[in-house]
Amino acid sequence: MTADKRDMVRVEPSLQLAGSAKKLFFSGPPQGLSGTIPLVNNGTGKQKLRSVALRSSSLKGAAQLPLGEMPFFAKLYPGEQASVPGTIVVASSTPPGSYDLELTVGDRTLAAEVHVDEVVDLRMDPSQITILAGGDTSYTRTFIAENAGNVDLPTGAQCEAPIFDSFDLASALVAGINDSDKASVESMVKGILLHWGDLQAGMLVTRRDPLVLHPGQRLSVDVTFDLPATLKPLRHYHANLQLYNATLSVDIYTTANYGTRAARRKAKESTQ
Repeated sequence: MTADKRDMVRVEPSLQLAGSAKKLFFSGPPQGLSGTIPLVNNGTGKQKLRSVALRSSSLKGAAQLPLGEMPFFAKLYPGEQASVPGTIVVASSTPPGSYDLELTVGDRTLAAEVHVDEVVDLRMDPSQITILAGGDTSYTRTFIAENAGNVDLPTGAQCEAPIFDSFDLASALVAGINDSDKASVESMVKGILLHWGDLQAGMLVTRRDPLVLHPGQRLSVDVTFDLPATLKPLRHYHANLQLYNATLSVDIYTTANYGTRAARRKAKESTQ
């Protein structure tokens, strides 16, 4: 009987963990815990490694499943040794702190310590809105707020941001010079500064129910935008609201009857 040719093929040993280190270390945000893995090729041919086995009782993978393998690539020639960079990805909501895991290459298992950084990542959808401001000075919009980080994010009940006229600085400079008597540099500078000061038209106040957004949580949130009554009709204004790392761009277009209903309500309330 002829022997199976596959039984005659010599199988080279896999790459092995090198050195006498007792523990490896990885650190960074949950989506990118970086470290190095010491490897040696004790075989007689070029060898490649495409994954590393992981095991942890406290860490989960990106899909909230137990850790199994991490993608990894190393290519070593016979007798070569190297410390090869590697990246472990865990669930994005993993709290900051230190965790233990085991890493296996070939027939050797080594302990590893993972240090997870704090990540603040608030996401708002939409990130830009337009308010067509008519007779009222308050408008409500609905947003989807998501905590994509790994720490709690309290949002509070109110915040403010300056509102600016879309009239740009260059135009304000020209208008300031034209409106001055041009008799002196002092009068022209005064005219420019007056026009620049008019670019800020007041404060945009946002109100919502206070809440704490937990890691991985995604909620629908109603936000009310209170505009100052001093905005001029038939103008374009803009504001940028900042909450943690999230930025909301607000464009405001006032109509010819801006604020009239709000003014009537206020007058009625004052007479009661």
